[in-house]
Amino acid sequence: MRFRIFTYLIALLVAVGCSTNDDGGTQPSSKFGTLHFGEEQIPVNMAKVTNSEDWLLVVISPLTDASHLTTNAIIGLKRELLGGEVDITHKYCNADYIIVYEDPQCYYAPFRPLQSGTITMEMVGNSLSVEADVVLFDGTPLRYSHESLPME
Repeated sequence: MRFRIFTYLIALLVAVGCSTNDDGGTQPSSKFGTLHFGEEQIPVNMAKVTNSEDWLLVVISPLTDASHLTTNAIIGLKRELLGGEVDITHKYCNADYIIVYEDPQCYYAPFRPLQSGTITMEMVGNSLSVEADVVLFDGTPLRYSHESLPME
């Protein structure tokens, strides 16, 4: 009996967490697009933009509780690099850009330079357009794009 209830709860959670796309398949539901990490497609349900004097940082996560983020990514650029495509092979890790990825199984620290890729961030009114298509230090691809993340 317990196994049947457990199976029912899992099926219910899977059904609630997915939406149907145009071709009849299912994809994870998300509020702020999808983060592509390796072969995984992770729905982004929380996006927080931090706008400081020197940096623009975006924290994205499939979770909605910002105080308990066990899975998240951070994408950041120095303010003077905003508005254009930044080829990270010509910039310095932690001096010009920051990329962090963390989940319960792995952690990609900000001090590890990326292999290749580009980051673009542009402020448009009270929102931020962000596009990151990079290869992490170990060859894992990480991609995220969204045209209008709210700025606080």
